[in-house]
Amino acid sequence: MTDTANMAGMAVTPPRRRALLRAAHVTCAAGAWLACPVLRAKPRPYRIYMMLYRGQSAVEQGFRDYFAVNDIDVELVVRDVAQDIGKVPQLVAEARTLHADLIYTWGTPITLAVAGRAGAVDPAVHVTDIPVVFTMVASPLGSGLVTSLASSGRNLTGACHVVPLQQQLSAIRAYRRFERIAVIYNPAEPNSVQNVAEWRAMAAANGLRLLEKPVPLDAKGQPDAVALPELVAGLARTGTQLLYIGPDSFLAANRKALTAAALAHRLPTFAATEVYLRDGKALFGLVSGYDSVGRLTAHKAAQILVHHMAPAAIPIETLARFSYLVNMAVADQLQLYPPLKVINYGELLR
Repeated sequence: MTDTANMAGMAVTPPRRRALLRAAHVTCAAGAWLACPVLRAKPRPYRIYMMLYRGQSAVEQGFRDYFAVNDIDVELVVRDVAQDIGKVPQLVAEARTLHADLIYTWGTPITLAVAGRAGAVDPAVHVTDIPVVFTMVASPLGSGLVTSLASSGRNLTGACHVVPLQQQLSAIRAYRRFERIAVIYNPAEPNSVQNVAEWRAMAAANGLRLLEKPVPLDAKGQPDAVALPELVAGLARTGTQLLYIGPDSFLAANRKALTAAALAHRLPTFAATEVYLRDGKALFGLVSGYDSVGRLTAHKAAQILVHHMAPAAIPIETLARFSYLVNMAVADQLQLYPPLKVINYGELLR
């Protein structure tokens, strides 16, 4: 039998006890490893590839804010076609290279170029393998993007921003009984053409005289912004009482020149979208707030990314509430003030 003894100042442990201690050490070490938090790589944020038509707007700010408020980690890759739809194919290629989780498209022209018309989708050209969420599309049905707002039946959903036309007419009549209404529009933009067709039917049903003025196209089939002042001058000469500006990406990009020309000819302008009032000289309009449209669009994107819903299961929607805006600086210049009932419920911009 060997007893424990001190040898050269060191404690010597019997062999059996040494084996037990080694086993205990291994067990404790394993237990400590299991008890430690596992260090895993942080999941990458959802990557959203954004295609804009004419730069960033309050829509994109609302889109960002939604994710921030709801603590959803996203990476936004922002690209601007600067009104050149010919750039879309190269952007689609980049979105695929970057393995985008979702593509955000702004406006009808870009959305048509990315997703194609319902029933005419070419997988070699259009995106069918990545969810697409659109915003600022005036008429998904009229432009042919979908055949039902309840479901696109494919990898597409989104948010509309335009108030129904009958409600717009009610807003116009709440201000004044305008009977001679003119509309300037881009004939190369499907949603603009559809909007004018709806106006034509509504004018006939309501005994209004509608003057239609398409913007002339250049040799490349693009609308000519230089023609806008003369179009407005011609309308003023014919005794037009109101200029209606509908959902039109080209006109929105040229909003300052268009609304300034109308004001110079003392022609009041009703706008179907917010930008003409907040960053132009339109007189009044019934609109969806851009920030709110952005948030609605982000909500749909989150349903896809976070909750794993199929785009086809998410209906295409418009905001439930709208804003009646009056540009009081323009009202001063025209000496055309809103009636008391409009003042009571409208938002007066100074």
